[in-house]
Amino acid sequence: MLLPFTSDLIVSNKYDCEMAALADRHYSRRTVGDRQFLPPGRTIVIRNTEGTLLFGWNWQYDWKRADLQTGYYCSIFRNESARLSSEVILECEQIAIEKWGLDRMYTFIDGRALRGTNPGYCFLMAGWHRVGRTMSGKEILVKRDVSARTAAP
Repeated sequence: MLLPFTSDLIVSNKYDCEMAALADRHYSRRTVGDRQFLPPGRTIVIRNTEGTLLFGWNWQYDWKRADLQTGYYCSIFRNESARLSSEVILECEQIAIEKWGLDRMYTFIDGRALRGTNPGYCFLMAGWHRVGRTMSGKEILVKRDVSARTAAP
């Protein structure tokens, strides 16, 4: 893939081989080496040109989610760049809003799989809130309340 000379984040796709390699180093990666690194559904893959930053949005139809979560799901975020993660998250939120409109945003954080002492801190600094845990113990972080929904699938 030929990338522009820019320091901005750019939109790619879920088959970007360079980002698949970066996804292979993320704790949530289910099948290391798989060409596709985001779940099925509408997706936005955001990266930098250096290949050191990956952010993936997934927007499945709500009725397809067994966990009953609604809105845009941050299914992967890996930042090996020098950029501040909370600022990257805010920029990626804007990209999703520009493409899909305003909606609830959520992610899951598995603190047991992370090396840091404050898992999810970058999301909290970007204005996200802890709202609970899944049955498997992952934290659920949310940016907007469901009542703020204005986008249509």
